[in-house]
Amino acid sequence: MRLFIFTFIFIATVLNLAVAQVDPLNSTLYKWTESRESGRSVLKGSTTYFDSFTVNVLNMKPPQKLLKSSTSDETEELIIIKEGQLAVTVNDKSQVMGPGSIVFVMPGEKASYEITSTGHAVYYKLKFKSKLPAELERGKSNGGSFMVDWLDLVMKKTEPGGRRDFFNRPTAMCQKFEMHVTTLNEGLPSHAPHAHPEEEIILLLKGNATMQVNDKDYVMSPGDFVFAASGDFHGIRNSGKGQCEYFAFQWK
Repeated sequence: MRLFIFTFIFIATVLNLAVAQVDPLNSTLYKWTESRESGRSVLKGSTTYFDSFTVNVLNMKPPQKLLKSSTSDETEELIIIKEGQLAVTVNDKSQVMGPGSIVFVMPGEKASYEITSTGHAVYYKLKFKSKLPAELERGKSNGGSFMVDWLDLVMKKTEPGGRRDFFNRPTAMCQKFEMHVTTLNEGLPSHAPHAHPEEEIILLLKGNATMQVNDKDYVMSPGDFVFAASGDFHGIRNSGKGQCEYFAFQWK
């Protein structure tokens, strides 16, 4: 009997450790052609600042009209609409939004997504849990859950092209979370390759680009994204014809 109890405790401990341990993410390219299957976890692991970090692609097609989701008390959620139109409701606020729009959901809050376009709607869903305890009051005092419609943003002209600022604020999970879209003219880099403590994702919206991370170049097409780990040397340039456009978001 004692041997049985000991064996049971040992197996349970090993299983718990296996569930608790999440492989750390390395800087690399994630191709849209390999990730467009609905519901698939494109990226899943831990990072310098996140105990768990996942990116899923969801493809809503008729007759599926409504999808509800809720965050746990220990996770935040970021939605990026890629194709189609969605009527988004977060708590008691609703808005119809199209490609390029984003939704940020605080821990413990609910959101719903309903197709309003005639075809399907595709969006990225990022969920993350910080290694430090969540600070709900910090998130609430800096705006709480929110939505940003692409059509509400004005592109500010810059020397290499342009920029749309989405947000820059502390959240419940992050001391800093910043997100913007950069437009690059043909053949130009965004800036010189550099490194910083913040982790970063580059998500290409249109055109073609080449992302350098450390000593490797990644050729990007629309829908592709690159995760750049904290401290990794990186830079991006427009390597196609015409302008390219991409989301850049970083956190710590």
